[in-house]
Amino acid sequence: MLNYKFNANAAYLVAVSFSADSMALLDMLQKEGIKPIVCCVNYRFGPHCEFDCQSLRSYCEEKGLPFEYFDTATLPEEKKYHEGDVFSDWARKARYEFFHSVYAKYDAEALFLAHQMDDLLEVYLNEKAGKGHAKFYGMSPVAEVGGMLVIRPLLEWTHHDLVAYDKEHRVPYSERSEQYEEEHIRSDLRKNVISKLNAVDRDNLLNEMKAKKDNEIQLTNDLRKKVQDGDELDIRALIALPRDEFAAVLTDFCMNSPEPYLLKAKDIKAIREFILSRKTNDAYPLKGSTYLIKEYDVVFLGKQFKILPYTYVLEAPGKLSNEHFDLDFSQGAEDRGIKAEDYPLTIRTAIPSDTFANHGYLQNVLRAYSVWKMPAKLRHLWPVFLNKDGKIVYVPRYAMNFREYHSSVLKLHMPEEL
Repeated sequence: MLNYKFNANAAYLVAVSFSADSMALLDMLQKEGIKPIVCCVNYRFGPHCEFDCQSLRSYCEEKGLPFEYFDTATLPEEKKYHEGDVFSDWARKARYEFFHSVYAKYDAEALFLAHQMDDLLEVYLNEKAGKGHAKFYGMSPVAEVGGMLVIRPLLEWTHHDLVAYDKEHRVPYSERSEQYEEEHIRSDLRKNVISKLNAVDRDNLLNEMKAKKDNEIQLTNDLRKKVQDGDELDIRALIALPRDEFAAVLTDFCMNSPEPYLLKAKDIKAIREFILSRKTNDAYPLKGSTYLIKEYDVVFLGKQFKILPYTYVLEAPGKLSNEHFDLDFSQGAEDRGIKAEDYPLTIRTAIPSDTFANHGYLQNVLRAYSVWKMPAKLRHLWPVFLNKDGKIVYVPRYAMNFREYHSSVLKLHMPEEL
């Protein structure tokens, strides 16, 4: 039901106010087999607040859910709401301080919020009117906020959809809270514009919103396809994403690992620095023996095997064995375009600037690896051969049966997973 890959051993927080939206999210999480830590804030902005919070507490006791409660009346005087304060700004600051404390208490993996399509459209319309500065759709399904991983899985649902869900699944929620928010809290934009949109108008507005972000959407979709295919991710494309989408793509990618790992907010920050570092070959530990491996212009998931570039020299036709390969050129290598005058040969891993002659044209070596569909995990092992003048004279052709094709003269020492 929720488009999210859960870690059964993780602790998740969910913000719940006993509203229709948040109660629908809480019910959906339970249907996914998750027992989240329910975070409830009593803002004391109406006579119903105390009753709603206690009703939510009773619901959690009945369902066996951990319940964390924060009453803003306990705030020191300087942090309480005062006349003239912008309520939405004050409330956001108060609840996020609370969320941070609970997040740390449980060493949580993520915080779930019940933002839905109406919230999304409101942020977008405010941005369009010059009242906001959202970077992608106005709101992202995955974001890093102050050291927390924030998940918004309901952005494709409308408020009316979620009310209908609650009624169909007999999920309790506070109608008084809904009425009070409608009268006193929701913006004029929400009440007078968004709530009156019909299905066609909503679709048109969503299409308009997406059209303004076409390049970012296409870039994200391309990367998400690579995530689903388990392929490597292009670093330049990844870094070009807005930060929230960067977090979302990376989170999905690491959950597709042989040892699924849900990134924490600190991981996302660290991985961004790891990707942007000047090291062309490096590995970031995820879980167990699984690493996010950076190799020149791509990152991929794999075991931490030796990924540093190597260089060897073959002085004359003959044999050469080392930790990376066994080579037998004792009978010569003219059939591979290598002549006697090319020695001594330098045999090393490819670097981004390498080119070689291919059917009369110069081709970039790493680009050729991509065209040949060589697994990213193999590229750090694949050798190129340079003559005494430093010119690449031979690049073994990769094919699916490369083990048999090259084994008579070149045998690579590969990790077991390849």
